Amino acid sequence: MRKENLMNKTAIKHGFSILALFIFVLLSLGSVDTEQGTKSVQSQPTKYKLAANELFRAYERNEVAADSKYKGEVVEVSGIVRDIGKDFMGNIYIVIGGGGFLDGVQCTFPKSEANAVAKLSKGHRVTVKGKVQGKMGNVLIEKSRLL
Repeated sequence: MRKENLMNKTAIKHGFSILALFIFVLLSLGSVDTEQGTKSVQSQPTKYKLAANELFRAYERNEVAADSKYKGEVVEVSGIVRDIGKDFMGNIYIVIGGGGFLDGVQCTFPKSEANAVAKLSKGHRVTVKGKVQGKMGNVLIEKSRLL
């Protein structure tokens, strides 16, 4: 009976490991900002032009209403660069607007934009065009280009 319990525990551990790996792979594939996808977004007309703080406040007031208006739409947002970096998957991003923790707009860029992003400094005023993905801490914009 002890051998059977040990086998069940091992099977459960392996099952969790496989599930965790599967979730990680799905997240990895979903977060890749391809050049082709960026070109597609950049070729679309801009639906809204607004300040990054304005977009964030809309999500803060009512995330459901903001998603129905902005999610999936191509926007141009302007603001002050607060952070520049790479996420855990190596995707390039900047955070514009806000002033505290997770209260700005995070814009992700394809690798082809690395040189342009590398020239930025915190405190620069920028305008970014990209597609709104909703709010997860920051408001997320993907497939971005600096204008």
